[in-house]
Amino acid sequence: MDANPARLIEFFGNFKQSVIPLFQRPYEWKQREWDIFWKDVLEQYEAEDETSHFMGAIVTMPAKTVPVGVSKYLVIDGQQRLTTVAILMCAIRDSLPDDAKQARNRIQNHYLTNDGYENWEYLKLLPTQLDREAFRALILCTTSVADSNVTAAYKHFRNRLIGRDGNDEPIDATRVLEMIERRLMVVSINLGDADDPYLIFESLNFKGSPLTQADLVRNYYLMRFQVSDQQRVYDELWLPMQKRMGEALTDFMLRYMMMTTAEVVRKGDIYAQLKRRLQSESPQEVEASLRSMSLFSEYYLTFFQPEAEPDPAASRHLARLRRWEVETAHPLLLVLADRRRSGAMVIEDYRRCLAAVESYVVRRSVCSLSTNHLQKVFIDLAGRVAATAVAEWLIGALIDATGARRWPTDEEFREQWLKHEVYTYKQDRCKLLLEALEESFEHKEPSTFLTATIEHVMPQTLTNEWRVMLGESADVDWNRLVNTIGNLTLTGYNSELSNAPFERKKEHYAESHFELNKHFADVEKWDAVAIRARAEALWEHARHIWWCPES
Repeated sequence: MDANPARLIEFFGNFKQSVIPLFQRPYEWKQREWDIFWKDVLEQYEAEDETSHFMGAIVTMPAKTVPVGVSKYLVIDGQQRLTTVAILMCAIRDSLPDDAKQARNRIQNHYLTNDGYENWEYLKLLPTQLDREAFRALILCTTSVADSNVTAAYKHFRNRLIGRDGNDEPIDATRVLEMIERRLMVVSINLGDADDPYLIFESLNFKGSPLTQADLVRNYYLMRFQVSDQQRVYDELWLPMQKRMGEALTDFMLRYMMMTTAEVVRKGDIYAQLKRRLQSESPQEVEASLRSMSLFSEYYLTFFQPEAEPDPAASRHLARLRRWEVETAHPLLLVLADRRRSGAMVIEDYRRCLAAVESYVVRRSVCSLSTNHLQKVFIDLAGRVAATAVAEWLIGALIDATGARRWPTDEEFREQWLKHEVYTYKQDRCKLLLEALEESFEHKEPSTFLTATIEHVMPQTLTNEWRVMLGESADVDWNRLVNTIGNLTLTGYNSELSNAPFERKKEHYAESHFELNKHFADVEKWDAVAIRARAEALWEHARHIWWCPES
């Protein structure tokens, strides 16, 4: 490794090209970073002495390419700064007065391009693929890409160059260029063949743009391949996965690593775990690992976009699990999805597995069992899923769980169902229970749940009329029953009903399209006895929706 002080402008001199590798992020500095950078530039512009300004380190390494064309160097660290300087020089070029032809030519033919070369080698700086067209348009002064961050940065600096300095004098673009050429300094670190570039990536965290675990994983994977193979691997395996997952990419990798290691993995340890597993593997084995990860991302997509699951029943279970926020089950669900793809189980068994997981978490929640054990339960199951008869194996494994890991029986589920305050859940969970109960009636023309809200039949605030109906134990009964399932329903008229007396509410329920509300037609008095009776009636549906084949 060679480390030497250097003028920043030297990275734009001679016939060479600084290449931003595909595994680097696209140009992502925004106004905050542009303003910080411009402030540094302006301070040197206004300084009366000739002191230099240090702008950090630029880390590069020679690229392994065929011995033709310009010399190429991979930018390991410093791509955001180098790209910003190139964009600023484009803005300076286009801000120079008509008589500054020499300075304009120096920027265009010496700093920005390799004069005499063609295609991409013409550019002194080659950004990542996502930025290349916008950057080339800027260099060649052709039609720019309107929504590119590169274009936005150029406009930002153009506006700064037509502004004024601290003395209220117009900015002199020629003088800004001369200041960049003379005063901006960096430490140039050039890695050799014996140096480990992975160690550099592990510490990249500058100018408010920290690398995510997904960034580090991408960098590690692609750097394990020759430069000539990186484009293919990136296009075939990484980019589709990145587009598929979007912001969920790091979360997916976390669950994937737990599935493959059968261990609890912290979010900040994803990269370290992956590197530990792959550091002694061959390039072929590394590619197989990435190919596997990309395939599993297709399964994971259905976990947070259940509509992507083509089977309606499986999609419904996945949607419920997503709303119940059962991310801890994802390592197990990934294995189940893979068993389905491989043909180890048919779609009916996949549905049974999803239904079993849904029942397991819902029953445990109603029975107030701790969620602290769930992550280890699902990771343990993921690590030993049977090769065949998967549904029978999974249901048996859940049934055999004891103590804090148990799958509540009908008896325990019923006891807690009648008294558990489900309204204290997150509201979408409580509504999910009611929606699932409504769907269990299998109405041929089901109502939409979009405008429905949770309605307390006995209201959350007691009026005198309600106290009379409830009797002497009104306060006690209200306190223990108001938020239980027997007292809750769905309606689109929640605000109109509010604290209305029961007889008036019954009129609305009679006109409701929800099957849940037909129960009230023959109820004369809504008190503790009636609430328990309705909870019992709903339990008959609940025990089939969230079933448990008891031992």
